[in-house]
Amino acid sequence: MPWPVDPQGPLARSIADLYWLMFGAAVIVLAIVVGALVVAGIRFRERPGHQARQYHGNNVLELIWTVVPTLMVISFSVLSFQRLALVNDVDSGAAMTVQAEGKQWVWNFQYPSDPKFKLSDGTYLKAAEELHIPAGQKVKIELSSVDVIHAFYLPSLGGQKDAVPGRATAMWIQADRPGTYNGQCAEFCGTGHADMLITVVAQNPADYAAWQAAAVKQANLFNDPAVAQGKQLFTSLACAGCHTVQGLTGGKVGPELTHIMSQKTPIGGVAGLDVNEANLIKWVSNAPSNKPGTLMPVFSNKAGGPLDDATILAIVKFLETLK
Repeated sequence: MPWPVDPQGPLARSIADLYWLMFGAAVIVLAIVVGALVVAGIRFRERPGHQARQYHGNNVLELIWTVVPTLMVISFSVLSFQRLALVNDVDSGAAMTVQAEGKQWVWNFQYPSDPKFKLSDGTYLKAAEELHIPAGQKVKIELSSVDVIHAFYLPSLGGQKDAVPGRATAMWIQADRPGTYNGQCAEFCGTGHADMLITVVAQNPADYAAWQAAAVKQANLFNDPAVAQGKQLFTSLACAGCHTVQGLTGGKVGPELTHIMSQKTPIGGVAGLDVNEANLIKWVSNAPSNKPGTLMPVFSNKAGGPLDDATILAIVKFLETLK
């Protein structure tokens, strides 16, 4: 269940508490106002034996419905500013800082410049769409955008903050316990807006350390020259627009390829086309010749000719890392 029904972090819970307080007060006020109208309409209506009369002035009532709402507004304003101070306190007690870059239509995450996230080429771990955090620890998120205004909305953990081109904004989140928490861009940003999703995975210390080591090891595979070239080709050609590779691309047309080398079904569902290097080369080279009617076309280079063998092999070498 989403916030405010089920807040899963201290920030979301603080906001939810104020939400329910205001909501409860609004319901009480509504009940009093509507109840008074109904009672007055029934009791003082004109009917046989009773003539309706106009009443003017009641100092006690006028004082009550002036003072009480004023006190409510002042109280809620004070409580709201207290919550805003908590929302905007992004630095104190933060265990780590993650940079989140919004781009049509994906969130890219840059983990801290910490030795634990350092890759063999000297850069640091990056990911897309899915962010891993340690449970029970405050995480600062620095937001930016490369194109239009996006909004990082993670309701169960920490509310919403805009990512604005040319401006630096920040927010913080914290998960009470391990689990998977979903969010999305909450600012309409183009035709792919609905697919600009966010997944945050909170893990206990042992699981987080294990994921950290595995993620760095997997990312280092991409530093192999052949694999790095294949990854670059995969993301720059039409592959990225059709296929999802978690942490890298978010295509929705073709099947997900995140764990293609572990799948038991044959490539494209074609009998005899098991997942191996030779068959992947056949498929990437000319998918329609292996499965007539498939939506996957024969790709061409910038000059309009077929992809050369080296390009196809590089793409396949990248796919072979997806286990």
